[in-house]
Amino acid sequence: MKKNRFVGRCLTFFLLVLLPSGLIISCKEDEDDIVKGKTITEVIIENDRFSILEEVILHAKMGDALRTGDVTFFAPDNAAFGKANIFDSKGFIALPADSAKKFLQNHIIPKKRIEYAQFVAGKEKSLTGKEITFTKTDSVIIVNQNNIIVPNIGAANGVIHIIDSLIVK
Repeated sequence: MKKNRFVGRCLTFFLLVLLPSGLIISCKEDEDDIVKGKTITEVIIENDRFSILEEVILHAKMGDALRTGDVTFFAPDNAAFGKANIFDSKGFIALPADSAKKFLQNHIIPKKRIEYAQFVAGKEKSLTGKEITFTKTDSVIIVNQNNIIVPNIGAANGVIHIIDSLIVK
């Protein structure tokens, strides 16, 4: 009879103490378990405003490059391409992928997440090494003679500023 009480007490102890503590310990979140924000690539792909830019990114095979590292991306929307008489991505897809890649890299400042309020008059280097010039008049920022029409679109790996023209210089 004593064996049954001992077994019952051990089972009760296990259920009351060890099982709940095991559950608490096993529910700890790892960094891999935390849902991350959308990357620059995902923001562009999910927005119809960037349908031409999306095709250029896919053609240049830059989708993965815009998923990593902190960058500032000056994203031309479909209207910006329209100002350059580019109304679909066929012209870019006809180009070699390296040319499309270089075009995109001219719109990227690497290793920096520059919010609109942080811009000062001056210059930064793009991913290709070309200079991007910032002019500040009052609270308006001009990027290589392009207006930022929508600033500070946050992404997990940087910030996107929508510009009204293409950066070609």
